[in-house]
Amino acid sequence: MTLTYVCHKCGQSYSQQDLSGSNFCAACGSFLIKQYSVDDRPAQTLNKRQLRYSGSDVTPAEVKENADLKRVAQNLRQRTETTKEYEVLSEPEKQESSEGGASEGWIFESEYDQALKLKRELVRKFEGKTLEEAISGKIVSNEQGECYCVKDLHKMKFKKPSTEEARKLLLSELRLLPGIGPIRERTLKNQGVKSIEALVQFPKWRKSAKEFVQLVDSKDVLALQEHLRSSLAKSHPLSHYLAGFCSNEDFAIIDIETLGLFGRPIILMGVANVEKNRVCTRQFLLRDVSEEAAALWQFVSGLKENSALISFNGRCFDVPFIRERLAYYGLDAELGYPHFDVLHFARRALRGKLANYRLETVEQYLNVKRSINIPGALVPEFYDSYQHTGNVGPLVAIVEHNKQDLVTLTQLFCSLYGEWQL
Repeated sequence: MTLTYVCHKCGQSYSQQDLSGSNFCAACGSFLIKQYSVDDRPAQTLNKRQLRYSGSDVTPAEVKENADLKRVAQNLRQRTETTKEYEVLSEPEKQESSEGGASEGWIFESEYDQALKLKRELVRKFEGKTLEEAISGKIVSNEQGECYCVKDLHKMKFKKPSTEEARKLLLSELRLLPGIGPIRERTLKNQGVKSIEALVQFPKWRKSAKEFVQLVDSKDVLALQEHLRSSLAKSHPLSHYLAGFCSNEDFAIIDIETLGLFGRPIILMGVANVEKNRVCTRQFLLRDVSEEAAALWQFVSGLKENSALISFNGRCFDVPFIRERLAYYGLDAELGYPHFDVLHFARRALRGKLANYRLETVEQYLNVKRSINIPGALVPEFYDSYQHTGNVGPLVAIVEHNKQDLVTLTQLFCSLYGEWQL
């Protein structure tokens, strides 16, 4: 592997010797990004100085770079071992906390005991097993290094509104135009005005009506989401129906597992994509926290220009967290995609039907059963157990937990269309 530094703005490349202690481009002053590439020269052309280090083709500069990376990983490990960011609640406290939201800052005592029992069972079951033996997957590599990829296919029909249905509903909401509130909308509809298209005939609304119809027909979901947020609550069904302007293949259902709140590493990045009557889940797992940059880059590299994100509390947690970790490594990636945060829709559509809005509670409403599950707040504890013992059993629980989150989130996104009363 050969290490170079590339300016993310102008593309200028630098070797380790060129840097002279600086991490900024000499030409434009922008931040430099590490890039690894495989040296494909014949073995006999490598000089003796390269071959002298550990019998491999790494240079002294690369040895130093690897040592620096290991020190960063060690610091991250130490930061994750000192604090537990959850509280275990007893049964009486469970009743008092039943109206909570999606927070994972607390765990019920029964769940905690079951999770610890599961961890002991998995440790015994996978004692002496390798990661490949425990979890089917493969090593993937990119400019930032390597991580472990787990891929699965799930037979599932993905349901969303048609483009025509989404267009009709949007244009029927007259108050999406500036100056039209609920009272004026009711008055106009009593006068027979049923669509924004009809308002083009009114001089007062002609300009704004034309502009909105053009916006709808452009199918620019990101711009439409911004427009709706200025007039409607973020949980409004119409925001959910904007998915009708996306192709099934555009959706990226995302969920991450971390070692705590902001400032801690992401140890698993899950993404699901729709493929005909199947959902394909891909999970990028860190065998060690030093692989975080590679997993991040593998994740963002899989997003397309027309991608639309689906998450559960991802606007407040997943996407800001990913942005923070990308910035930590000096990686530049665009995440300004249309985003459907299902937590907001679930709170509105299922109000009064659930004790709380944790994804596990939603699963009970959907009648989804998990074979292996752990509370999300215990993911750091399970990963810490793997790091200290080398036993891959706890990783099995983390991967299955994340995979089921992706599947449940997909089912919830689709099933909520049956809950709206429009």
